[in-house]
Amino acid sequence: MTSDVITTQPHSWVDTPPKAPALRNMSARLLTRMPWLDKLSSPLQRLIAQLYGQPGQPSYKVKDMLNGVWLGHTLHPVLVTVPLGTWTATMLLDLMWLSDQSEGTARSADTTMWLGLAGAGASAITGATNWVDTDGPEQRTGMLHALLNGGVTVLNLTSALMRLGGLRRTAITLSSTAYLVSLYSAYLGGELSYSSGVGVNHVAWESGSDDFVPVMNEQDLKPGKLTRVDAAGIPAVLLKDGGSIYAIAATCSHLGGPLDEGHCEGGIVYCPWHGSGFHMNDGSVANSPAVYAQPTFEVRTRNGKIELRRREHA
Repeated sequence: MTSDVITTQPHSWVDTPPKAPALRNMSARLLTRMPWLDKLSSPLQRLIAQLYGQPGQPSYKVKDMLNGVWLGHTLHPVLVTVPLGTWTATMLLDLMWLSDQSEGTARSADTTMWLGLAGAGASAITGATNWVDTDGPEQRTGMLHALLNGGVTVLNLTSALMRLGGLRRTAITLSSTAYLVSLYSAYLGGELSYSSGVGVNHVAWESGSDDFVPVMNEQDLKPGKLTRVDAAGIPAVLLKDGGSIYAIAATCSHLGGPLDEGHCEGGIVYCPWHGSGFHMNDGSVANSPAVYAQPTFEVRTRNGKIELRRREHA
């Protein structure tokens, strides 16, 4: 009597890490071949930073506004929908015009073209404001993204002027080319946001424990000194100010910097990476580049221990 022995071969994906999508690989190779982007982006970042100044200066309020502190959300993604949406409408209307030669269709295409140009200007300003506080690969990717968008804007502006001069078919060729370039540039923008985390809330999932957990001895907390503790797996930073103890998440919501390694002035803690400021009493944003508030903790002392639990916000 014999029995069949079934053998299996390991799947190739078990031993081999998954490959990145082709477009991402292409983009990565392209960026590594463009070191000149760093030579262009570094002085540009310094220039923009000098224009905005430092937190507390009147000019920095402009940076806070363009980053979206007043909105509680990064402003740039809101505005980029304007040029992308209107230029998509332009392309569709241009295709209709090539079919029907309608004067009304031509006027509609021209209107959406100019609306897109207005939106592109606002998007560029807010995008540059976000980008000034990046470095490394994100800095280089953002520079390429900006250059492509600049080229798209020039092509579309030329197209808009040619439409006024009656050269509509040539204008449509230019704007169609610009639209194709804008799709790749939009992909790079998505990479910055969704793959590199630029402009997202880096503490969105840091909520803490529903119950009070001890984090340190009360006598070990020095007044006025930022102190990092672990609150049930969530890093928090403590500050003792007079008779009060404040606690907020220690990971900066902007790009994940360690707030406990920053400095505190007037009840505001400043991130050591990019200078984002947060009020220690409630975690609210004092100044950008952060636009998302920090999670905060309720604090109590019991039996000589400082205990924390997450604070529910309305």
